Amino acid sequence: MISERFLLAQGDLPFATGRIRYLDNDDNGFDIEPRILVRVVVDPAFEPLLAVVDTAAQWCVFKLPPGASLERNFERVQSQVILSTRLGRFRGDLYRGDLTIPADEGEPLTMEATVFLSPDWPGPSFIGYPGLLQRIRFAVDPEENLFYFGPL
Repeated sequence: MISERFLLAQGDLPFATGRIRYLDNDDNGFDIEPRILVRVVVDPAFEPLLAVVDTAAQWCVFKLPPGASLERNFERVQSQVILSTRLGRFRGDLYRGDLTIPADEGEPLTMEATVFLSPDWPGPSFIGYPGLLQRIRFAVDPEENLFYFGPL
């Protein structure tokens, strides 16, 4: 369990059950301004991905490493979806399944997420509000670069 100094109780549940240090950028050329990048586990057979926390993103969008697959742990729920972004329009599929936010302190959090996946996606990975963030409690401490999270 995470230390008591940053748990604020909401009824019987603590606000946060885990925390992870986030990065301000990932040196890929997309980060002109600081962003909140957290590690997420999409495919347990691979290292965690760095994903931008984006409350404006419609879904989670992942650029998977070579060999990684959503099909192993996720179910395709819709084909031929179009995602319109500042990088252009992309055709892909929607998947639903569990992803995990690992914890540096406290407990990791595994939650169901909706993920858009396109082989043509050139941008970074994103954690979207409707895709995941609306299903968890989260807070950011920008002084310490800490992302706090817990179940609803």
